[in-house]
Amino acid sequence: MEEISENTSVLFGLTGGIGSGKSTVAEIFREAGFAVLSADDVASLLMNDNPEVREKLSETFGRNIYNEAGNLNRAMLGEIVFGSTKEQLLNLQKLNSIVHPYVLDELLAQAERLAEQGEQCIILEIPLLYEIGLEDAFDYVIVVLADEQQRINRVKERSKLTEAQIKSRINQQVSSEQVKGYADFVIDNSHSLDKLRQSVQFLVDILPHLPPKSSDDDTSLQPDSEILS
Repeated sequence: MEEISENTSVLFGLTGGIGSGKSTVAEIFREAGFAVLSADDVASLLMNDNPEVREKLSETFGRNIYNEAGNLNRAMLGEIVFGSTKEQLLNLQKLNSIVHPYVLDELLAQAERLAEQGEQCIILEIPLLYEIGLEDAFDYVIVVLADEQQRINRVKERSKLTEAQIKSRINQQVSSEQVKGYADFVIDNSHSLDKLRQSVQFLVDILPHLPPKSSDDDTSLQPDSEILS
């Protein structure tokens, strides 16, 4: 993923493991007026609407991953790629290798358009940011963390996944301890929604004042993995 050419825009990566609440954080940023792009939303559109992506997925995982109406059968694809077996792990790698390049190209194109329109802060919500090595593509990275059991409970409430399936997905992602050391900002989402809003509000207030990391300006505003809770 290349850097955005508009050097007055600051690019923020927003990430976190399954059930951490990163999408809730993204929505709070949207409500505050920030430009937020979602890798998951882009991937969903591409897997349904992009002919090249559809053909590659069908060739790799079988034509029946699309139903009679032509829509992706997400439950079937999930059973193929998520799990602890060697075959599932290999299939997940195949899925990522097919979809990620298209997603990143589209996100970059959208971010460039926003920069051209004068957006100062552009936030990209990318679940697997560290797993696919994209951290250096951003000026700053914001990570959302939460207690593992809370994450499991949240996902169980919104999906039909079992606890074993959720844990399998968690184990395939970079651990919370690792990302704490990598990120510029860490939001602890182990508490109430009101507490989460308070933590995000702190960033809402300061993000517009952060310079691009490549800037020659004073870097005293640059954070050092500040944990917000």
